[in-house]
Amino acid sequence: MFYNRDNPQWQFSEEQYLSREEYYRLVEEYNELCKSMFTTDVRDINSKFYGVKETGTPEQQESRRKKGMIGLACGIVIFAALIISLICKQILLFGYIACAVMLFAGISIAISGKGEIVESTSKAFFNRIMGTGIALASFLILLLIIFRSHFGEAEFFILIFVLVFGIAGLVLLVVSILKAVSGKLIYTKEVNATCSGYVRYVNRETGENHGSFTFICISPLFSYSVDGVQYEAVWDEFVTKEDSDIVLGQSVPIKVDPRHPENIMSPVMTHPGALVFKIFMAVACIGVAVGMGIYVAIGAAEGMTVETKWNPAIEKLNGVTESTRTQVTDEMIESLYVDKLNISGEWYYETGVVDTVTYTADGQIITYTDKAINSVLYTDGSAPEPGTVMLLYYTVDKEYLEYGKGYKRTFASGDPDKFEYVGSHTAYKAE
Repeated sequence: MFYNRDNPQWQFSEEQYLSREEYYRLVEEYNELCKSMFTTDVRDINSKFYGVKETGTPEQQESRRKKGMIGLACGIVIFAALIISLICKQILLFGYIACAVMLFAGISIAISGKGEIVESTSKAFFNRIMGTGIALASFLILLLIIFRSHFGEAEFFILIFVLVFGIAGLVLLVVSILKAVSGKLIYTKEVNATCSGYVRYVNRETGENHGSFTFICISPLFSYSVDGVQYEAVWDEFVTKEDSDIVLGQSVPIKVDPRHPENIMSPVMTHPGALVFKIFMAVACIGVAVGMGIYVAIGAAEGMTVETKWNPAIEKLNGVTESTRTQVTDEMIESLYVDKLNISGEWYYETGVVDTVTYTADGQIITYTDKAINSVLYTDGSAPEPGTVMLLYYTVDKEYLEYGKGYKRTFASGDPDKFEYVGSHTAYKAE
């Protein structure tokens, strides 16, 4: 790519090998440059931090700045849509807005190729592929949201992951293949160049446990001529190394883009190690997408459910707590117990407190503090402890009414920590 002498990150040197003193100097200058971002006008970051030159008339420069602000506004819109959706419990609102914004962004990148600071034709070319993938994924997810009624809740979420993994894998695979054959597609002209120095910059990445590590990227500075025009350029993608394999003053053959001769093919673009890893990741993503797609296609996801608990923090602030207990209705009691046990007549509901637990040869017999409730035998050892409150569903044996004991015949019970009765039945009241 074109050697931009105004880029403050790029440090020129005629030293092929980097000394420790020079390494620490580069890192310190990079740290100071990063600190300057906090006091830099956001509109001028490209020029002051990345060294991108402002060209054109003041009106054209202001137009480019306004376009940059549109990207920032899109990010703010997506973030605001997420917050509003969580508060209103309308997550589909976020889905529609996010997909629409990402569709717009993808189309813009696909047309312009400017998904980042672009200084070479190859980067713009690959950015267009990325933009096409973003636009396609956003469009398909938007269609999926619109026609969500045709899928189960679990199927809907799985299909979203199918689209994301599938398209990401396809884009990564296409980019990897195109990089491997870039010498025949983009960099088709070979010329002899002379190494006139070395350009380095500091890069930093975050690893595991949020730790960061610093490394140096390098490219020889090449001087060469194409069709009688003299160029001075560096590789389109720098190599992650401190030292160069090319000696100062050495003449080497390089491949350039004949349409933009300042663009030079970097050796990392066709390095087998990098390509194999990217292709492996692409195939893995596609494999995950195909597997999940088959899982949905054979109907295996039909019985799955999705737990949806939105904004618990907002509910706590409003003094609202969502019950995690299963709600028991009259219809559930009728179908699960009354109909199956052939219970005739009226049935009732109330709570009772366990009084005693007696162990016998047949199991555990419990009694309640209300002696009108009959004792119950537990044969599986799951009897509740004394003092436990239980939900009781029972009928009344009127033959035992005169004795005042055991006339409430329970046919079902439940733990109030797990179940909540929401029906209309109440406790029996003797006439």
